[in-house]
Amino acid sequence: MATICRLSIVLASCIACASTCVTAADSTGEAIFDNKHVFMAGGYWQEAQAEIRETRGSLPRVGLNLATLGVDEDDGTWYLEYRYRFNDRWSFVGAGQRYTSNGAIGLERDINFAGVVFPAGVSLNTRIRVDTYFADLMYRVYRTPRAAVAIGGGLHIFNFDASLLGQTSIQNRLVDRSREIIASSSTLLAPLPNLRLQGYYAITDHWAIAGNVGWMSANVDEWDGSFRYMHLRTHLKINKYVGIALGYQLTDVDVSRERRTASSEYDIKFSGPSLMLTVAF
Repeated sequence: MATICRLSIVLASCIACASTCVTAADSTGEAIFDNKHVFMAGGYWQEAQAEIRETRGSLPRVGLNLATLGVDEDDGTWYLEYRYRFNDRWSFVGAGQRYTSNGAIGLERDINFAGVVFPAGVSLNTRIRVDTYFADLMYRVYRTPRAAVAIGGGLHIFNFDASLLGQTSIQNRLVDRSREIIASSSTLLAPLPNLRLQGYYAITDHWAIAGNVGWMSANVDEWDGSFRYMHLRTHLKINKYVGIALGYQLTDVDVSRERRTASSEYDIKFSGPSLMLTVAF
């Protein structure tokens, strides 16, 4: 969290300082971030690092990482965003995105995870998926002809799912043993608050850089934790309406679930480049 906070301060400071180097006379038209409607669609190529920890009853806590689970640490996923600017100060942002890692491994030795034994010879399938859908109201706190900084917040739906599924072969027949040896399956789906800071700097009327940092709560019922992210992008307008955006995102998901007989902890980090198609008018 401290790293995200420091990056937020640096982002806002850099945009404010850079904007002083460009005067109003340098502007020859509408800056990219001044469009009333902006649609973005694209995806990420992400690298994942994750550890799942589980404790049941008096048993000691046991953790599994992606390498142990045979999960591919590189994967692609999607992102959608729409922004509507009410006026020079206020705007609405709605977006949805997915982070996912899947894998399978044939166990060469028994694994005891949270009191559930995955015996050698079992095919262990792992799925980790994080879906977020958010709606934010943003307010511009800083504005020049070339730069803007906005803060805001709203609500999001955070859908988290992590499961381990075992299958074994008996006399050349694949037998689903999921009900017997599933170790962890957790889903969080609830409207929760979030905070967001974003900044833009238009180098020219067709080329801009942008950054977003945010925090999303995961505190509800049995769940505790947060979802933190930072996304840096460079936007290039191909023509009056269409453009592309290249970027890089860092995401940190740290959530836990306390139940009467067990507790689960999920520490997941995603990072990687992004490519978006933008339509603005």
